[in-house]
Amino acid sequence: MPNMMDYIAWRGDISMAYSPFNHLDSLILAELSYLNFPLEDALLRDLDAATPEEPEHPAFMHQTRRMLSAVSKAERFAGIRMHDLVSVIDQERDMQFAAMLFDLPSGAHYVAFRGTDSTLVGWREDFNMTFESPIPAQSAAVKYLENAAALVDGPLILGGHSKGGNLSVYAAAHADEAVQRRIRTVYSFDGPGLDDATMVSDGYARIAKRIRSFVPQQSVVGLLMTYHPDYTVVRSTGTGIMQHDGFTWQMLGTDFLIVTELDVSSQVVDHTLHEWLSRISPEKRRVFISTTFDILEASGVSTVKELFSDVPAHLPAMLKALQKVDSETARMILALWRQFISIGATNILEMIRQRITPDNNEHIQGEIKHGVEG
Repeated sequence: MPNMMDYIAWRGDISMAYSPFNHLDSLILAELSYLNFPLEDALLRDLDAATPEEPEHPAFMHQTRRMLSAVSKAERFAGIRMHDLVSVIDQERDMQFAAMLFDLPSGAHYVAFRGTDSTLVGWREDFNMTFESPIPAQSAAVKYLENAAALVDGPLILGGHSKGGNLSVYAAAHADEAVQRRIRTVYSFDGPGLDDATMVSDGYARIAKRIRSFVPQQSVVGLLMTYHPDYTVVRSTGTGIMQHDGFTWQMLGTDFLIVTELDVSSQVVDHTLHEWLSRISPEKRRVFISTTFDILEASGVSTVKELFSDVPAHLPAMLKALQKVDSETARMILALWRQFISIGATNILEMIRQRITPDNNEHIQGEIKHGVEG
């Protein structure tokens, strides 16, 4: 089944003047924002030669690097200018943030927010969303959007994958009204949801109809927190959490191949996580996440890939850190894990019970249809 690379090979010779910017183009630019470009201002055709391969990066980054080579040779993308790149990793603030601007042939400007990279700092900041708002990256996203709007004229399109999608929606919801009026579309590709206060804010209400939220069949990340209620489910060739990888998303023509609903497994995880979080106070969430990441960082590694590349080598340091956790905190963490498992088991049984009732016997999942942008 075709993915982004197939789309570039098929559509790359057709300029956006003849076939306007679409959802797939947006995902491609959002994915390109993961790359550590050595230049802060350059055309995509020039970034291929300037951007080195980074062997230590995870697999999806190597795919993204290959995609850069493809778009640099494609008429549709090669002349797009990337500029005003900002990238910050601040361990003291638990902050990982990156954003950049892409100038589109139409005169619009695409503000791309990078998703979570492989650093433990980035992953810790993501989990901090469950008890803190705004996290540092969200504040940075609002400031970046305001600065970008002052820097360029014309319509704005915001987009990002994973945390980048969350930052796109958050920045759009908290931007000044004058900036909001210039926003044409806000793309979130399996991005976590927002805090409740943002979801009921006037700023969110003003841009809600311009949000395009996409999640894969077995989405986990994109259904965290309070997510945008109007979302499109994309068919993916991945399994479980691997569906988060945009390169597994399937495409049909100039749009995604979509299905009618989430897989049952995703629904169970969604219900379980939301019920679990609703029973835990923000302070307990903070202690749980802080303690967990303190133990992981005690291994001495800075990235998730380093950690899992040789777990036995890092285990002694993590166990030593675990022994330093006070008994009350340890009991709380153990109790929270037991609660999560209990809620999950209950939800699975309830889902099974509902699906074997007569009213649901004729239910068929996975009906495919071709989505058209509204």
